[in-house]
Order: sequence, then structure tokens, then C-alpha cells
Amino acid sequence: MTWRHDLLANANRRGAKGALVGWFLNPGFAVVTLYRAMRWGHRRGGIVGRLVAIVAWRRIVKGYGCYIDPTAAIGPGLRLPHPIGIVIGADTVIGADVTVYQHVTFGRRNADEARYPVVGDRVTVYAGATIVGGVAIGDEATVAAGALVRHDVPARGVALSPLAEVRAPR
Repeated sequence: MTWRHDLLANANRRGAKGALVGWFLNPGFAVVTLYRAMRWGHRRGGIVGRLVAIVAWRRIVKGYGCYIDPTAAIGPGLRLPHPIGIVIGADTVIGADVTVYQHVTFGRRNADEARYPVVGDRVTVYAGATIVGGVAIGDEATVAAGALVRHDVPARGVALSPLAEVRAPR
């Protein structure tokens, strides 16, 4: 199950007791769990679904200072070591076992272009990075702190700051 994968990735715990402890001791796990509830409610629809989505979204925004759109598709094992100021825009796709640090933005390149990033599996995005437009970040890639990524990053590649120079894997 996805929540078990999220729990192990964020809190390194197992079972219902571990989830409860993880919820209170690990804000990253709390944000990911709220996202899963929000996504479920958004996809379910109806009065109950919309209510669950709205309550979870408000808790993410007000409680943690993050914005995660309910249409963003995020794979299992999302790690948020410092879930402050993270923005994940509509229709962003994030793979499995991805680590995202504080103040990272996944968004549009401009208001006229409604294309969002697609991030592969086992990617690490360090603090303050901005990934915009319809770029693809390959599996096991790294995005450096403060990088502005406007071009694709190959698998196992590195996007460096400040202008996100892309280095192919060696």
C-alpha cells in the first residue's frame, strides 16, 4: 500500500502504532498523508470527497506552509525532510521514492503555458530549487539547491545552480 511506503520513507516505522508516532513526530509524513487524503477526496468527488479534499488542503496550507494541488500525481515513498514552502502545481507528476527539500517549486513556466514537470523515480530535489514548464527529470537525477530547471535532466543527471546547467551522468 502507498501509505505504508510513505510511512517507511518518512518515519522509518511500521504498522498503525508507527503511523501514529510518525504523524506526530515527522511533519513530512503528516503532509504526505494529508496529500493522500486530499487526492482521494478529489478523485472520489461528491460532498464527502470534496469536504475531505478541502479540509486536507487547508491543513497542508495553514499547518505546513505548503501548496500541493489535488491534481498532482505523486508516487509512493515521497520524502519531505523539511516540509516548509513546497509548491507542487496542478498536473505535476512525481515518481516513486522522490525526496523534496524545503522551498521547492514545481510549476508552470508562465501563465500562458499550462504544462507542468514530470519527475522520475528516486530523484532528489534540494532546497530552493525551481522546476518549471513541461520538463522531464529522469530517474535517479539530482537537482541542486537553488537551481532553476527549464530544460530536461537526463536519468542520473545533475541540474546545478544558479542557471541549472545540466550534466549528463558519467
